[in-house]
Parts: sequence; C-alpha cells; structure tokens
Amino acid sequence: MSSRFRTTGTNEFNNLSKDVMITIRTTTSSDISVLEELYRQQVEDHSERAKKFAEDLVLRYKTLLAFNDDLVCGTISWESRGGLDDGIVEIIGLGVNEEFKRQGIATKLVSAMIESAVQFYSSNGYSLRVILLFMESTNEVAREFYLANRFNEVSVIPSLYPHDDASILIRHL
Repeated sequence: MSSRFRTTGTNEFNNLSKDVMITIRTTTSSDISVLEELYRQQVEDHSERAKKFAEDLVLRYKTLLAFNDDLVCGTISWESRGGLDDGIVEIIGLGVNEEFKRQGIATKLVSAMIESAVQFYSSNGYSLRVILLFMESTNEVAREFYLANRFNEVSVIPSLYPHDDASILIRHL
C-alpha cells in the first residue's frame, strides 16, 4: 500500500539506507494528524484508535519518524524506565511501512533512537546503559532483526499477550 504523509520540521539525522535516502527526526505536535492518517492506512481504519496512537507517539513517548522525501516510512518510540540513574530505556514500538521493509530503515531508526537516548541521558548527567524491549515470541522476523542489532533474548513471559508469549530482549551499551 502506498500512502503519502506530509509534515514539516527540522531534520536531526540524515541517513543513506541502501538506495533509499531517509531523514529521521523527532516528532512534534504538528505530526499528530500525519500519524493518525498513518495508523488508519497502515493498521486499521478506526479514528478513535488512530487519535490515541498519534497522541501517544507525540505526547507520551519520545518518538522518531523516518521520511523518504515527504513519505513517512517508519517510526520508533521509546521511554525511560526506572530513575535516570538506572540508565534504562524501553523500545515501545518500531515499525516500517511495508513498501520500505528490508532496506535498512529499521536499523537506522534503532541507531538514531540510541543516539537520541544517549543525548537525553547525557544532558541530564547520566549514562544510558541498557535498552530493553518486549516482543511476541513467535515473531521470528523481529527476533532475527534484534539479534542482528546486538540485542540478546534474556527471558520469556508465558501468555503475556492475548495469543502469544512475550520475549524480553536487551542490549547493553
């Protein structure tokens, strides 16, 4: 499915991903409508859930957007866990639009998220030590991706999700 999502803002990262030029930047409140449309076209056509999704990404979590020209091609969201002195962040969500998968964009998003989180902790006088995430245990594509990006699977929580177990993966910096 090909969808156009237009937005404006200051670029923070410029990355060349294989043959696709992407720009990655932090979300702003002006991105809410773009993210609502993204949800409706890529996930489900449900306005209330789309609004909640978009507001969470912009107002609740720290989120980066990846663009190819003016086309949103991926997102990554994270937040701190524990106190800042713990140095832990959780990846809340990582997604790349179907037409942009397997082009290195998710890897660029993870790298940009780590850079952003390191800067966040450093500006507050702390160090980022650990990145963690939960994923559905049967998602082999995600498992292979995270293992290739230096994450380690450390635990499984049975029946955490309605139809699957959860795997916990971590990466020490």
